[in-house]
Amino acid sequence: MIGGLFPVHEQTNRTREPGPLSCSGFDVQMFLRTQVMIHAIREINQRVPRVLPNVSIGYDIYDTCGDVSLAIRATLQLLRNQSDTRSCLVPEQFQTVLPEPKTKAVIGESSSEVSIAVARVLALSSVTQIGYAATSQVLSRKLKFPTFLRTTPSDKHQTKAIVDLVVKFNWKTVIVVGSDDEYGRYGSDNLEDLFKAEGICVEFIEILPGNFYLNNSTHVDVTELIHRINESSAEAVILFTWESNVAVILEAAIQHGLNRTWIATNTWSTSQTISTLPGIEGVGEVFGFVSKRNEVPGFKDYVLSIFNGPSNSILQHYLADCPDLSDEFSCLQENRERDCSTTYNHASCLTNHIDQDMSYNIYLAVEVIALGLRSLLKCDAHHCKRSTDFTALELFTEIKKVNHTFNNTQIFFDSNGDPRIEYDILYWNWKKYKHYPQMETIGVYNLDEIIQVPDDLVERMCNVTVTDFNCSKTCEHGHELKILEKCCCHYCIQCADGEFSPKKG
Repeated sequence: MIGGLFPVHEQTNRTREPGPLSCSGFDVQMFLRTQVMIHAIREINQRVPRVLPNVSIGYDIYDTCGDVSLAIRATLQLLRNQSDTRSCLVPEQFQTVLPEPKTKAVIGESSSEVSIAVARVLALSSVTQIGYAATSQVLSRKLKFPTFLRTTPSDKHQTKAIVDLVVKFNWKTVIVVGSDDEYGRYGSDNLEDLFKAEGICVEFIEILPGNFYLNNSTHVDVTELIHRINESSAEAVILFTWESNVAVILEAAIQHGLNRTWIATNTWSTSQTISTLPGIEGVGEVFGFVSKRNEVPGFKDYVLSIFNGPSNSILQHYLADCPDLSDEFSCLQENRERDCSTTYNHASCLTNHIDQDMSYNIYLAVEVIALGLRSLLKCDAHHCKRSTDFTALELFTEIKKVNHTFNNTQIFFDSNGDPRIEYDILYWNWKKYKHYPQMETIGVYNLDEIIQVPDDLVERMCNVTVTDFNCSKTCEHGHELKILEKCCCHYCIQCADGEFSPKKG
């Protein structure tokens, strides 16, 4: 049995006061990611020759709504067969390992903050946890999170990749915006250190409250942030926070007519929510990083047949949320291309919302669990020699040893439980579609710290020697270039009495 933790809904009604929680904001892409897990498990169970002869993998998937408390409740539910209502106190002969759970491995959660909380619970039973999107460096600390593995690179590499791109494009000043959580805080701090080492000036770092999109009062802070960016000399703005937070920032940028160069992290570089915001084409150029993309084998065909297949509770809830289910779930608007960016009640529309980064990471997670099981149960093409009576720790030991290539992607885990998967460097190209970008892969960054982007693009960026933001300035007579306090660039300041400026050449 494999557990799954996915924020199928994006938010809860949580307030400062205690009380029951409800979820809202159905996320279609996250719904599809749950289906990737189901599809991958079914494919392994039906594959010929069998990966696990006479053994089938099951799944138990929960919606966490991106909330730590709900995720912990779901985790405890996955481990439910080990509860003992008679024992409230720690016994004298206390054992650090709890009774063996039925669920031997868990895929998820999406965010680092939630994954950290879940990892502490799962480690008590030595249950393998495989993250498909949680990238915080903290999760690499094996003393704290001994059974956490992941199929996406750590932010240790993502932050270095961002800095190397800035250096490659000859940008001299940047702004970093993060959120006060495990993802944004650690990423922003790491970027600051790396930029300093490269001699890149960080004009300012703004750390907004975690999940600030839920708090209307922080929108005033976002307006002030947009004003500071507009007044700055920064050549690139790095948004190191969650998709929902980035949406608030870029909506404000659209509203105030701010046009800059943005660098996207893996949380939002392929976000359809953000890339289809009305007016998003006016915010400027967007470069992004995402773990190496690939197509999940057979998944698009699975989605095309999804409405004719077996029902499940997530699908039923999804269908109930659709505004119009008539005409066999057909897309009803005249412009089908535009329709499929906003309407999800038809399988052919759903296929447009399949991503190739997190979905592929989920697929890899299922595959490595299956290979770990095959090794543990000593299976060949005909039968498995060992019974399915094994511990979660035994399975973890075998999963961590997996070293296999899937569709040109080699997956293995280092001593920190991290893979050596490279990044795709993306560029949002607005030329093909009018109101939303085509996300083009323009380069790669491997974990040997080698960045590869087209020479003509590097030449174009490096030849931009005079912009409004890159500090290349000359002054009028009677002024001199000086650095003001807390500024990266020289500004033209009137000469003091008795001083003069040289004649311009």
